[in-house]
Amino acid sequence: MTTDSKRSRRVATCAFSLFLVFAAAAAPTLSWATPKVPLVHPVVFAHHPDGSSKPDDITTLGGLIYVTYQNDAGKDGTPVGSFSTIIAYDSTGRSVATYTIPGRCDGLTADPTHNQILATANEDLNSSLFVITLGTVQPKHHTYSPDPAQTGSDGSNGGTDAISVTPSGTLYVAHSNPDPKLPAPNNAAAVYTMTLRGTTAQLKPLFGVNDPAAAIGAGSGPATPMGLTDPDSNQYLPALGGGTLIQGAQGDSKLVMATNLGSVKPTLKQLKLTNATTPRHGAATPQVDDIVEVTGPGTLYAVDQGPSALVYAMDTSSITPGTFFASQPAPSTGDLPNDPGLRVVDLTTGVVTPVAAGLISPKGLLFVPATNKTVSGSASDIKTSTSTTSRTGLYAGITLVVLVVIAAAFVLRRRRHA
Repeated sequence: MTTDSKRSRRVATCAFSLFLVFAAAAAPTLSWATPKVPLVHPVVFAHHPDGSSKPDDITTLGGLIYVTYQNDAGKDGTPVGSFSTIIAYDSTGRSVATYTIPGRCDGLTADPTHNQILATANEDLNSSLFVITLGTVQPKHHTYSPDPAQTGSDGSNGGTDAISVTPSGTLYVAHSNPDPKLPAPNNAAAVYTMTLRGTTAQLKPLFGVNDPAAAIGAGSGPATPMGLTDPDSNQYLPALGGGTLIQGAQGDSKLVMATNLGSVKPTLKQLKLTNATTPRHGAATPQVDDIVEVTGPGTLYAVDQGPSALVYAMDTSSITPGTFFASQPAPSTGDLPNDPGLRVVDLTTGVVTPVAAGLISPKGLLFVPATNKTVSGSASDIKTSTSTTSRTGLYAGITLVVLVVIAAAFVLRRRRHA
């Protein structure tokens, strides 16, 4: 092998190594390390509008923050004439758009693929879906097929709650309040895959409330029926295991991790939650409402359903990426005596630890990366923005590698002709 060939080989090896370094730096990472209890400093982002109360869920689309206010609507949409208000806020916390839907809005999620907001109504019974397309003023009503309500020995139960949207546009919706007294084998859907066609939202079971799932965390063990009674909030994580849906079961003090979502039977694991400290009013397992991952610098928004009905914002620049936050609302009648407040969740052990934030009864949580900043303006003239940070970093790295190779080739050519 000639000296020039050896040099060329070394240059190629160096260039390839640089490529790997930059590709690894640009790739998303996810840490499930034991979370540190972070210091947060909530500041008021938005006040509730006159006539609206009981804020619940929160999402973002097109640079705006959307919050649903349930007002006095019951879980089944009663009394007749009750309604929820959805407010769009700009980056200053100013209301720029208002939408009204009948009944009680429990799930509020953005679908960036179709530039629309999805809102579920009535978590216990009489459930349906409303879709807000940016630039329109009237939410479009969809009826479910089949109806998520089921009739057991105790009457009819069943509605819908949180929705998660994958980057490809697949929709997953929680089947809230499934009937626990159906004839055997009672395996009502815990989560549906949802498809919109016309004014119909077609539901297909993803997995059931009594499907077997291996236990992880402190109570790890073989697969056993999950026994879910209260599927609630969920979150889809594209960077975890090729795509993982985390489905919370609030009343059951559990999180379900569903992977292989495209298969006939997803792979399921269940994580039992425990409190790091005993609540003031006695032993209890956590009954968290919402869960969200902070992936880096940005803003964590928290809806507080306390008397002030405020929406708070917290800077996350000092928070370890991969930290999972959860909301523990004030207990209602029949709930366990948990102390309300913001929490962090260890997804390896199930331990839920309080975070000093001063929230009275937190509900919906939302993380907005610094690259997806909210904007000022009206809802009708704002288009959906996407993050380009990771792609920009990768392209810059590849460009540098190409420049190194060109420079090295130029030097070798000069030496051969010297």
